Amino acid sequence: MPYALWDAYGDASIAREFYPVMTAFMDYLITHTGADLIDEGRGGWGDWLHLDDPTPTAVMGTAYLAEDARMMAEMAAALGKDADAAEYAQLSEDVRAAFTETFVSPDGTVSGGSQTAYAMALGMDLVTDDQLRSAVAAKFVAKLAASNNHLTTGFLGTPWLLPALSSIGRDDLAFTLLMHEDYPSWGYEVAMGATTMWERWNSINPDGSFGDASMNSFNHYAYGAVGDWMYENVGGISAAEPGYKVARIAPKVGGGLTHAKGELRTVYGDLRTDWNAEGDDFTLSVEVPVNTTAEVVLPAPNEWAVLEGDGFASDAEGVHDVTVEDGTVTVTVGSGAYDFVVALETGDLGEVLGLVDEAVDHVEGAGAAGDLTTDDADHLTAGLGATRDDLVAAVMALVDDDAGDRRRARR
Repeated sequence: MPYALWDAYGDASIAREFYPVMTAFMDYLITHTGADLIDEGRGGWGDWLHLDDPTPTAVMGTAYLAEDARMMAEMAAALGKDADAAEYAQLSEDVRAAFTETFVSPDGTVSGGSQTAYAMALGMDLVTDDQLRSAVAAKFVAKLAASNNHLTTGFLGTPWLLPALSSIGRDDLAFTLLMHEDYPSWGYEVAMGATTMWERWNSINPDGSFGDASMNSFNHYAYGAVGDWMYENVGGISAAEPGYKVARIAPKVGGGLTHAKGELRTVYGDLRTDWNAEGDDFTLSVEVPVNTTAEVVLPAPNEWAVLEGDGFASDAEGVHDVTVEDGTVTVTVGSGAYDFVVALETGDLGEVLGLVDEAVDHVEGAGAAGDLTTDDADHLTAGLGATRDDLVAAVMALVDDDAGDRRRARR
């Protein structure tokens, strides 16, 4: 709870107040874990209400020991307790290594073989070797396929299920699980008339009968943990720094969705997103509260393909930086309202424009090195400059046309 409050609000006062209690708890865990760092002592309810897919207590206990140590390291650093931060960071790293050595086979099998075991191993980043992590990911995907891509997780495993899939680049599978409407799934509850999250996946059975009446809450948070993934991936809103001083806006398109909105009330004000996707067209409106910045990630091949208002995003007021990597463009913006458009046509011409700029640099370098005569270098530079002017004019014409289309669409 102290970590969640600090992460959400950027206020470390609760973490500071309860820091002695948290360190005492960590001391207790370490004392009872022993030298091998395998936590077998946190038994009890386990992955409560899983669907015939049990997970060994030691797998879950050790996973959470690593996760607890990670959170403690971050909070200690925020409180200026650098020595504690280093100690907990090392503990988290050591527990991850112990987890892998004890529970992960060379072929990627995680002990217990449950969806929860795989989701925790991947979602908590417990397997750090890239090759072994890929093997675990393959086993996880196969495990899901064995249940026709339906979940079998309980209270502890469900929060990690979709984040684990996103962490291995399988947002498509995450959306598949999210969008199911048959049992067992979140959509099944909605289809059966639920307006709040159930305690059991089958609090109401497909035939309309109730689950075990001795324990069958119809308003139980645990499986609602999926909302966190939805805010971060459908709404596209997550914190890049505690308290959303820096936000990350990165909506994912999938599951047949063509439109979504997200809104989060931060301590600085409301953070909002609104996106539409149709074919290759993608638009994203963002509102960033005062005294904050946001890193807006858009699916685009280059910076020329991203427009804001009536021009390129890189030239827009409020834009601090633009970076391009792996088929995405990240635009860092200050507070304000922005309307981004991904326009592949301008991106194509922009790609050619980039090649022309590279050619100009090459010619100028060759001239400076004496590999070209001054006359030849000037002639080539002039020709490339004229080509560049024509490309810029063509790109700007497309921008003007696109802006006009959007203005007409708003009328």
